[in-house]
Amino acid sequence: MSEGIAYCYARVSTQMQAEDGMSLGAQEKQLIAAAELAGYEAVILREEGRSGKSITGRPVLRQALEDLDSGKAKALFVTRLDRLARSTRDFLSIVDRSHKYEWRLALLDLGLDTGTYQGRFVVTIMSAMAEMERGMISMRQRDVHKDRRDNKKVWGVDLGPLPLVKLDIRDRITSERDAGLSYKMIADNLNNEAIPTVLGGAKWYASTVRHIYLRKQNA
Repeated sequence: MSEGIAYCYARVSTQMQAEDGMSLGAQEKQLIAAAELAGYEAVILREEGRSGKSITGRPVLRQALEDLDSGKAKALFVTRLDRLARSTRDFLSIVDRSHKYEWRLALLDLGLDTGTYQGRFVVTIMSAMAEMERGMISMRQRDVHKDRRDNKKVWGVDLGPLPLVKLDIRDRITSERDAGLSYKMIADNLNNEAIPTVLGGAKWYASTVRHIYLRKQNA
């Protein structure tokens, strides 16, 4: 009885074939033999002239991964790691998906096969590494946001692309503040004269005036 459909993914770029001479046909023979030996119905997927630098530029592989995640196919066989991914992040992402959605991943050159106990162990470790990397990225982002809040930094004023403040408005805020007016008084004056804000809004706030003033002082 068949184990289901196994995608046999074969990829070659012009440079890759020139370097090692392994054509799509040669890859397909190896993949079909391995998939059928494991009891699967082999379905060949070809990707020609595509770089292995990123998954995003390989529509055949991306569709295959979606099919595997949804259960339309049960396994993915590839002759060599560099046929699947050259980016560590892409590879760990694929490994993580195979672990999460419980489909079989077999890399013939490494002998990595999640259909074996050893393969499942290796994939579990790799999935944990991918999860750890996501957690570390999330933690770094939280730390950055916390630092911004602690230092009262505002995106679009202290950080990021800055909206253009008209020179006459900036000079006015500076002169009125230097003359002793509070930030609230300056904001009220601007509002009373119906002067649009930096982003075209109708109301000025003391905090906005303060940031514009301090930005100019630190320039």
